[in-house]
Amino acid sequence: MKKIDTGYLGKKINKLNKKIHRAEKQGNENKIWWRKLRIDKLKERLKKMIK
Repeated sequence: MKKIDTGYLGKKINKLNKKIHRAEKQGNENKIWWRKLRIDKLKERLKKMIK
């Protein structure tokens, strides 16, 4: 099982940001909406881990 630490979550957030920007250029609102939901969840998890 993969160890989930701050570095791992940071990489996932970065990857999702790239996908969001790509979808914005393509004009795909549905993908943007779902990815923003996911990125918010990851950011919350990261904040909890840091505290």
